[in-house]
Amino acid sequence: MTMRSETSNTIFDPSTGEAENDGVEDEYKLEDLEVVTADYMQKVGISNFCNAWENMNPDSERVDEYGLGPRESLAEAVNAVINLLGMQPCEGTEVVQSNSRSHTCLLSGVFNCNVRVLVRSSFGIDGQKEVAMKLVVRSDDESISDAIHEIEASG
Repeated sequence: MTMRSETSNTIFDPSTGEAENDGVEDEYKLEDLEVVTADYMQKVGISNFCNAWENMNPDSERVDEYGLGPRESLAEAVNAVINLLGMQPCEGTEVVQSNSRSHTCLLSGVFNCNVRVLVRSSFGIDGQKEVAMKLVVRSDDESISDAIHEIEASG
């Protein structure tokens, strides 16, 4: 979503509330502001991802696979997903070993101030540098698990 705004100011006499005759109307254009879903995600780290994952309702789990297209490296794909979702990498899983052909990244966050979200993303890269990803999401709200997949699908 992109927001556009213009503001207009006129000088008024504070004692009468009337616009001053010698006042000059002035306009200020504001820069466009783009609001993305990741802006609603708070990065929240957790100390034990596995424990948090197991304690979250498995009924909220949503799984899908995505082709991320050609990338220079697996690390580039991992960073792109982290940035798209706006979540906190857990347990150092944002670091991808050089020349890795596969990697799993664990992410956590709180969506819209009150919905905990956990993500397991498994990546693979082939010889042509095409990246595939399996995204598994659990949250306190099934609709948010679905929304995370919608973000990835449109990203």
